[in-house]
Amino acid sequence: MRYPREIVEEVRLQNDIVEVISQYVPLKKKGNSYFGLCPFHNEKSPSFSVNSEKQFYYCFGCGAAGNVFGFVMEMENCDFPEALKKLADRAHITLPEPEKNAQAIAVEQLKERLFEIHSIAGRFYYDVLQSEEGADARSYIEGRKLQAAVSRKFGLGYAPERRNALMEHLKEKGYAINDMLQSGLVIENKDKNGYHDRFRGRLMFPIFDFQGRVVGFGGRIIGKGEPKYLNSPETILFSKSRNLYGLNFAKAERKKELILVEGYMDMISLYQGGFRNVVASLGTAFNQEHARTLKKFAEDIILLYDSDEAGTNAALRAIPVLCTNGFRVRVMQVPNGKDPDEFIKQNGALEFSKLLVNAVHYISFEIACIQKKYNLDNPEHRVRFATEAADILSKLDNAIERNVYAGEVCRMTGVEEAAIRSEIDKRVQKEEIAFQNKAEKKRQMNQKASNVKNPGEKGLLEAQRSILYYCASEQKIYEKLVSVLEKEDFTEELYDRVFEAIGQLWRNNGNVFPAELVSFFEDGAEQKPVTEIFAIQLPAQSKEDLQKSINEAVKLLKRTKIVNLMADTTDAEELQRLVEAKRRLDSLYITI
Repeated sequence: MRYPREIVEEVRLQNDIVEVISQYVPLKKKGNSYFGLCPFHNEKSPSFSVNSEKQFYYCFGCGAAGNVFGFVMEMENCDFPEALKKLADRAHITLPEPEKNAQAIAVEQLKERLFEIHSIAGRFYYDVLQSEEGADARSYIEGRKLQAAVSRKFGLGYAPERRNALMEHLKEKGYAINDMLQSGLVIENKDKNGYHDRFRGRLMFPIFDFQGRVVGFGGRIIGKGEPKYLNSPETILFSKSRNLYGLNFAKAERKKELILVEGYMDMISLYQGGFRNVVASLGTAFNQEHARTLKKFAEDIILLYDSDEAGTNAALRAIPVLCTNGFRVRVMQVPNGKDPDEFIKQNGALEFSKLLVNAVHYISFEIACIQKKYNLDNPEHRVRFATEAADILSKLDNAIERNVYAGEVCRMTGVEEAAIRSEIDKRVQKEEIAFQNKAEKKRQMNQKASNVKNPGEKGLLEAQRSILYYCASEQKIYEKLVSVLEKEDFTEELYDRVFEAIGQLWRNNGNVFPAELVSFFEDGAEQKPVTEIFAIQLPAQSKEDLQKSINEAVKLLKRTKIVNLMADTTDAEELQRLVEAKRRLDSLYITI
């Protein structure tokens, strides 16, 4: 059966390609990519690349390529539904049974009702906040100096103390108690004799998915009570381990740098201060699922957690998760133990922006953290500190970065820089030898013959791939070319379908993520040429050079189509029409 697109994407998101491929092939990180010996052809030097950022693999030796589904299909010699099932099982995701299509339809209908319930609940809480019952919550908001316009934008509301206020409101709207229970907004009484609202006496923060739909709520107690913050439970719409607060607003900024904070009010306070590219985790440790979600929208992360011990430890745990997923990471801590919200209120947005500019590379932050454990006036402590720092620096792939930070450790400890570099080199070499041994062993176990097909006419294929690459990179380029290109302009029917899929992703998601685009094509033989569009990134160009490249590629496609049609026609009128079309083509110039 054909599974709904959102189920396929959910399975892909929950199966990081680096983690999956590492189960078959040992990989070594180099920059944003991982390299190993290709399991699909015999080689001695690693040419098999796994891009953690774009979530696809590409072998520069044999040309094997695809996303995580394509890899499993190749390695396990299975079709797309089987690969989807294997990966769903790995991620503990239940798929609808092929013979139970009605069940999948029922789930989609339930989701629609739950989206409606959450939307109605959001409006209900908002209206209560404006009423007499919401007076204390409004006082709290005013005390936090939150502007009314910002409060409205984020849909802040208030859950009244009344035990079943929302439940009665939803009943009036015609919703069944079972749907309310599935939403998590209504729960059963302990004595099983009825139901009541989950949230009562709390300031309510609607949690949106990145498409701007309410999928859950966070509630802060107003007055006395525990817990201080309460989130919606896990539902088919909402997961704390995947959703990030404010991502729908940050996405709209289209910035490749995001500020990651811990709490609702920190996120809203920064947004109010003019820092719109900010998201918050939802009271849970930052994890791989969060990172994979963010990877669609950002390349750089500024970690901004509280500067107390708990915040520092949370940052140290988040750093390897972010680095593993290919982010460039800097860390900022607000001085004097203040949280971001408090600092902005006391010092203003300008002073806060200065702190952001001075956010430190995560290595500097990690070294500063381990330094606190040692007294560098003590010789033994200096040795232990320098050794631990060498361990951290050996994980860096960039030799220049290793040298720069080795120099910093030298200045901090008085240990000769050559000794520190030697210690780093030992660790790097040891890891390299272990990697090579493991890779060769794994390669022998998983070796597979390649079946590389003739790629066809090189110039035309390159022109089509470059057009698709540019269209996937910028929406304005796609929107310009969709009015210029026709279905028949593509010599490869597959590339025409890729062009259509790119348009669908721009319309539905507002971005085109390579691995998600590849998932539109379930045949492994189709995944390879689709992946090749992104496997080798085209060099950055000036606007003029970019326009020239696009025009040359478009004209090549259109000219080829016209020449082929002219060769096939025997009709004089048709021939004349084609001659005229070729003449008009010479004057075509697309501006971006």
